[in-house]
Amino acid sequence: MKLSVRLQKIVEIIPACPVIADIGTDHGYVPCELLLQGKVQRAIAADINQKPLDKAKRTAQGQGCIDRMDFRLGSGLAVLSPGEVQGAVLAGMGGELIKDLLANSPEVVQALDFLVLQPAQNPEVLRKYLYSGDYRILSEDLVRESDGRFYEYFLVSPQPDLSLCDLTDFDHLISPVLKAEHHPLLPEFLRAKMEEISQIQSKLNLSYPSSQKKFEELNDQKNRYEEVLIWLSN
Repeated sequence: MKLSVRLQKIVEIIPACPVIADIGTDHGYVPCELLLQGKVQRAIAADINQKPLDKAKRTAQGQGCIDRMDFRLGSGLAVLSPGEVQGAVLAGMGGELIKDLLANSPEVVQALDFLVLQPAQNPEVLRKYLYSGDYRILSEDLVRESDGRFYEYFLVSPQPDLSLCDLTDFDHLISPVLKAEHHPLLPEFLRAKMEEISQIQSKLNLSYPSSQKKFEELNDQKNRYEEVLIWLSN
């Protein structure tokens, strides 16, 4: 089964464990690949909509692992009982939604050994939440998909850790973990962010004071990215 770069990284990051839950499973590729690789013994594929679950069942049937999977219809981690699985994956949804799903199921979260989180948008919102002190950051990672999009990843455990709770909003935009590791993709990621800012600035109507203020705020952010680029090159 050929996976996208984004999904391959999820499978790679997940520690071996008896049972995993894939929340928002879509086609069920991740749990099937984990079973095929022998990283897990059983998997729960969950989604809030029936159609993705039907796709996941077809994937599991085609890959010969349907007898080792459960399929559950429902919202987020609410489909699980505390202690039922050792790990959970929440990937491909917005950072705000992932944050809310974690906050809505504290008993399930606290019983987990780990979570793998991959926000499709607003990773800074999720990072701020994870850095607040209730989670230990085991690792972060970054990939570039074949279409050029970047995706950020978090492997965390639900254990108190205050080491990252006093950071700035800019630190939530650019992972201090990836920065400290000099992640090889970080310079490309920063350049892409700077280009995004330039595109936004080009569309602002600077005849309005609010747009002028926004332009300057974006300039400051772009300058901060440039400073990190320079730091990484030293």
